[in-house]
Formats: sequence, C-alpha cells, structure tokens
Amino acid sequence: MTDRTTQGVALGFLAALSWGVYNVGAEIGQQSGFRPADLTLLRYGGAALLMAPLLVFARHRLPPLRKVAVLALLIGPLFALAFNEGFQRAPLSHAVVIGPGMSMLVANLLDRWASGQRLSWNRRIGITVLIVGLLIIASDAPAPRHSGGSVLAGDLFFVTSGSLWGIYVFIMGRWKLPAIETTAAIAALASLTYLPVYLWVWGWPQMAPGLWAQQFFYQGVVGGCLAFVIFAAVVLRLGGGRAALFSALVPSTAVLLAIPLTGQWPNGVQWAGVAVTTLGLVISLDLKRRSGGLPDARQAANGGGGTA
Repeated sequence: MTDRTTQGVALGFLAALSWGVYNVGAEIGQQSGFRPADLTLLRYGGAALLMAPLLVFARHRLPPLRKVAVLALLIGPLFALAFNEGFQRAPLSHAVVIGPGMSMLVANLLDRWASGQRLSWNRRIGITVLIVGLLIIASDAPAPRHSGGSVLAGDLFFVTSGSLWGIYVFIMGRWKLPAIETTAAIAALASLTYLPVYLWVWGWPQMAPGLWAQQFFYQGVVGGCLAFVIFAAVVLRLGGGRAALFSALVPSTAVLLAIPLTGQWPNGVQWAGVAVTTLGLVISLDLKRRSGGLPDARQAANGGGGTA
C-alpha cells in the first residue's frame, strides 16, 4: 500500500467520522425546531463565512466558474434541502443508510461506466457485504416522526440526495480539483444563490442564539466545511469509486456518535451492522493489492481523464 493510499484511507475514516457528526447534528437540529431550509442556510452560509478569506488569498487557484456551478448544482442547496426534507419524514436510521448507500452505488456504477472495466471481485464482494450491513442497521428502524407522515417520501428524498452526492464524487474524481479551494467556491456560490430565495420564501426564524451557534458548528463547520474538504482530499488520493465506499461507514459512525451526543446506545442489531459494514469496507478497498493494479489508481495516475 503506497503512502498516497495510506493517506487516502486515513482521510476516508476521518471523512466518515465528520459525516457521522453532521448527521447526528442534523437530527439534533430537527428536534430543536430548525426547518430544513434553516439547516441548509447554515450549512453553506456557515462554510462560506469560514472560508471567505481563502477566496481572497487563493483566488488565482480557484477552479473555473463553470465547474463550480456544476458541483454547486449537484451538492448545493438542492442536495441539502432534499436531505433535510427526508429527515422531516423518515427516521435517522433511514437517513444514514439510504443516502450513503445510494452514493456508494451511483459513484461506483459511474466509475465502471467511464472506465469500461469490470469491478474487481473484491470490490463486488465488499459492496455486497456493505449493503448487507446497511440493511442490518436499517432493519432497526423506529416509528415515523409524524403521525400520518410518509416514510416512503422521506426515503425518496434520501435516494435523491444520495444520488446527487454519488454523481458529485464521480465528477470530482474525474476533474481532480483542489479540495480546499473547490469547497470554498462551492460554499460561496451556493450561499449567494440560496440566501435571497431563503429570505423571500421562508424568512428568518426566532430561535435561541445558543441553538444557532450549535447548528452553525454542526452544519457550517463540520458538514459544510471540514467534511467537504476531507472527502475531496480522499477522492484525489483514492479515486471516486474507492472514496465513495467510505460513505457506507456513515451509518456506523452515526450510530456510535449518538452515544456521546444524544445518549443513545446502540443495540445488538446496530452493533452487528457496524461490524458488517466495516468488514465490507476492508474487503472493498482490497488494501493488500498494489494500488497501481486498481482502476481508480490508474485513473488518478492519468489525471482522471476528465474534461472541462
């Protein structure tokens, strides 16, 4: 395993941890009374505020605006609104399973289509094990959030957000854009386009300052800034297909992080899901093979083969 692969794997686990924190934070925000539109604003607006100085000092290294616009369309406000609307209807266990599962599948299918190469047996077996682990966690689903609410509608929102994220991962793997600068540019463009719509359609809610600060951390610092930067760095090191596999660890990390953040201890079914998804990830990454023998690694070495 090369140093670049080792870095990618380590960052992948850190990205999964960050997304786990963000998912639990979104659950806390919904319970505190925040609307999906509010959390979306905090996610991109918070990241834009934090990374505004970077846009000035690194303006010569920013990606082309047309590429930033494509990425912002994929994982900008539409993505976040779909994700948070799903939270309004379906339980946390569905959110952390369906979205990451769709991201993993979409990114790997697109990677296979673009490269024209079949997935290795390790990747196929690993993805199968990952899906089994996700289903184990999903089987322990609590009741719907609201009486009369449609859990199916919430699940469809998660399918939408997960698919958008999978396409984003694939494109980032092809274009090889700088992680930090790209994240800053996406956050700025998303905020500029979303803020007027937010103020016109939803308006500013009356919430305690402490709750705003809490969700600024979860949404802006972790979800909109750190997790994006870390995951983009994973894509650069491992390629889109292998990086997407770490999405399957989000349910496990969310289950474990719920212990210190919400006081919820996982039961036996959830512990089993954590173990199975972790095993599936190890099998899928196929770390014992030379990284040069993997389609993603060859793609990275060739600059991704992306086009403008």
